[in-house]
Amino acid sequence: MLYEKYLSASLVAIGLLRFSSALEPLTIMSIGAAAAAAGAGWFKFDFLKKHTYCRFNECCMVPYLKNDIDGLSRKLKRNLFGQHIVQDTLISALMGHLNNIESSSKPLVMYFDGTTGTGKNYVTDFIISSFYEKGINSKYVLKFAADLWITYPSHEVTSKLINNVKEKIKECKYSLFVFDETQKMPNGALDALVPLLDHHSSSLEFDYTKSIFIFLSNSAGIEIANRLKDLITHTGRLREDTKLVDFEEITELAGFNIIGALKHSPLITSKVIDYYIPFLPLEEGHAKQCIQAEFENYCPRRMTKEKINEVSKLTIKLDDTGMFQVHGCKQISKKVEAMCYT
Repeated sequence: MLYEKYLSASLVAIGLLRFSSALEPLTIMSIGAAAAAAGAGWFKFDFLKKHTYCRFNECCMVPYLKNDIDGLSRKLKRNLFGQHIVQDTLISALMGHLNNIESSSKPLVMYFDGTTGTGKNYVTDFIISSFYEKGINSKYVLKFAADLWITYPSHEVTSKLINNVKEKIKECKYSLFVFDETQKMPNGALDALVPLLDHHSSSLEFDYTKSIFIFLSNSAGIEIANRLKDLITHTGRLREDTKLVDFEEITELAGFNIIGALKHSPLITSKVIDYYIPFLPLEEGHAKQCIQAEFENYCPRRMTKEKINEVSKLTIKLDDTGMFQVHGCKQISKKVEAMCYT
């Protein structure tokens, strides 16, 4: 049996060598090394795959799977403003998942909630670019946009989601799934995910325990903003002193009670969501930080105080209390882009 395994491996390597005349010298050397390894008796299939197919195609292994926590932390510190709870909670949650991933009994499941423009998609994109070499174009990343499913019956959405998730997990058990604007999805559309997200969610064919699921919503945005106002005005606490525990319960309750895919959903009652992460409403100072960051990204040499103030006038609109920016940083990037050419 062992002899047959090595013989088969050798034949595969020899077959690859037949096509090597049209390849680069470095590629020929890699294939030759694989063939030599097979002939030497210590060949392993992963070695052959890594040095041939996976040099030109994305595979479920390093370097395509980066898991760059340090890089993610730097991106968040440099680009995310006013979200100390997000930064602290997210990094520790991801580190815990990765450090124990081979013995994990369930996937990491996170729920991001907050008002528009507070950074939910922004942060999600940073996670994707830090974990996958090809970023959002990775075939191991699947993002479901609610707008594409809003007219479909719940059972059709559920069927499509489950099939897509299973296909990705079969390709790579370290896949990442994002469900954007869950408040717009049909009620009950996500309920069938519960067995996949619970403990010991693996079988002979599918292993979900190494994956990450992220749900995005603005269902609790108003509740989070009101809670922060109360903590600041009635208890005298500083924004930076608030913690996850101050918002986690209201974020969970809002998801459960407000219309959308999670209304009265077993995704919440079954406790498969590990973290309810609140994105706090932004203040005027945070919006100005966003404006400066966008100038640094697009045209740092054109950045002036006058241009920053001009974009501020166009984009900053505070709510009735005068505390929070209505649209967060949502409408800033395009205004900055225009300023780069004036």
